[in-house]
Amino acid sequence: MSDRGHAWFVISSVAMVFVGFSAHAPYAHAQNSNLQQTTSIDETFASGPPQLSTAGANPQEIDGDSVAPGGPPSIPDDDPASEPGEQDPLDPRPRAGHRNLDQDDDPDGAARPAAADDGVLDSAEPLPSEDGADTFPVDARSTDEIPLFANPPAPPDPLLYQIEDINPITDNRKTARLFRQEPYDPVGIKVGSFVLFPELDLGTSYYSNVFHAPSAKSDFAFDVVPSARLVSNWSRHALELNATGVLSFYNQYQTEDDRDYQLEARGRLDITSRANIQALISREQSFEDRSALDASSVGTRAKIIEDQAEAAYNQRFNRLSLQFRGSVADYAYGSTEDNGVVTNNEDRDYTEYEEASRVMWELKPSLSPFVEVAVNHRDYSEAAQSDGINRTSNGQRYRAGISFGNNGEIVRGEISLGYGIQTPDDPRLHPVDGLLIDANATWRITPLTSILFNAATDVSETTTGGVGGAFYHYASIEFRHELRSYLVASAGLIYSNQNSQDGVINDNEFRETLGLEYYADRNTVLYGRYAHVNFDGVGIPSDYVGDEIHVGVKFRR
Repeated sequence: MSDRGHAWFVISSVAMVFVGFSAHAPYAHAQNSNLQQTTSIDETFASGPPQLSTAGANPQEIDGDSVAPGGPPSIPDDDPASEPGEQDPLDPRPRAGHRNLDQDDDPDGAARPAAADDGVLDSAEPLPSEDGADTFPVDARSTDEIPLFANPPAPPDPLLYQIEDINPITDNRKTARLFRQEPYDPVGIKVGSFVLFPELDLGTSYYSNVFHAPSAKSDFAFDVVPSARLVSNWSRHALELNATGVLSFYNQYQTEDDRDYQLEARGRLDITSRANIQALISREQSFEDRSALDASSVGTRAKIIEDQAEAAYNQRFNRLSLQFRGSVADYAYGSTEDNGVVTNNEDRDYTEYEEASRVMWELKPSLSPFVEVAVNHRDYSEAAQSDGINRTSNGQRYRAGISFGNNGEIVRGEISLGYGIQTPDDPRLHPVDGLLIDANATWRITPLTSILFNAATDVSETTTGGVGGAFYHYASIEFRHELRSYLVASAGLIYSNQNSQDGVINDNEFRETLGLEYYADRNTVLYGRYAHVNFDGVGIPSDYVGDEIHVGVKFRR
């Protein structure tokens, strides 16, 4: 990395930390939660109002009209002059599955039904309110809907996502988890102090334009996608191992067969309750997509091997949070062949180093503004064959945004805006810069409907002659709605653009998607997905359209 880029990173990081500490008031923020165990609504109303003990109480405090609500009456029950209390028949009374609305002065957790035992299913439907009764003071939500709006939020995620802060820009598993909110959670297999989540996806795909070319050729493929996650279940520290494979077998065009895999290990070391170190190491093999900038629409596809290592240090001071992270990623491209002619792609190999720092201030658990500064260095060992120019470059990224946290049951994720620039070392290539828009956020509008919004911005690498890179924008929005608890429909729109800012590259792709999922039981999911793709590049010969259909079954534990 250049001395100037490194100096800018250090200066920006020190300035961010100084501003954060200056804004931090010298007070201690403490919060205690008192959990109360209560009986069910039916049991509470069946046994009558609770009786408060008067031992040691001041008689003046319980005399006459000064009796505390729920306390014993000032006149003994056996007084012959006393009259039985009257109950208004129109006075709303909660039935099974209902509860009184929380009032501002209610104690936390008051009048809430106890949580159901694990593995026990309650199929009874809640009884309707009595005819003629005013239902406004009664909470008519079902017991399944109440936890979605609980504050504090529901218990920790049952799938044990414990390592999520390495790179908040790209770590969106908990965001996707809230968006899907599946009717059944995988239970996993206990393996000592770990939990194993295995999964197998078997399906068939149809592509109307296999090569993403103006002259469309169609084909069918059989897909096999096995995966497994092994997650620790410890009170301190965390370890997670992931393995995923993607195998596709095309009927006619074997050059499109996928033999992809990803191996990943994540860990978290808890130094104190307010400080931890998180790390990730992974290897991924994939075959280049036909729509990539430097991909060919004929012959074999290039095999891409990506090795990545990343680490982050997280420190919290009451409401102030700091993160310092660094990563290194190595990209190696295999050769391609067309009609016996082999093309060596070693000139596309490069290694990227990145350093970043983030400062965040928690206004409340679900709202935290932040600023982030990152610098990178992309190192090429060879000059490009297209023009003989080495693509080594340096970049800076500046972001400011809002984080909604990753444990909320209504909104999760973050959204940010900023500025980014990538400057090649060779002055014959011009810098590429622009507005950064990054997001991975889920909004659960209702218990049945959710929206997932993703956005990403970066500078794509290319060996196109005379071009130093292309500014890449990606944005997607997807809606998901439960038609029934076991039947879920989805629809989405995806847009991406790559622009070299010199008129050579300006590619736009629109993708519309529809999906349907049927949950036969906890371990079996049937699905169908449809996508329509419309690609518009520079010059008419590169434009194409295509349709994709995927149907299959997913087995999991």
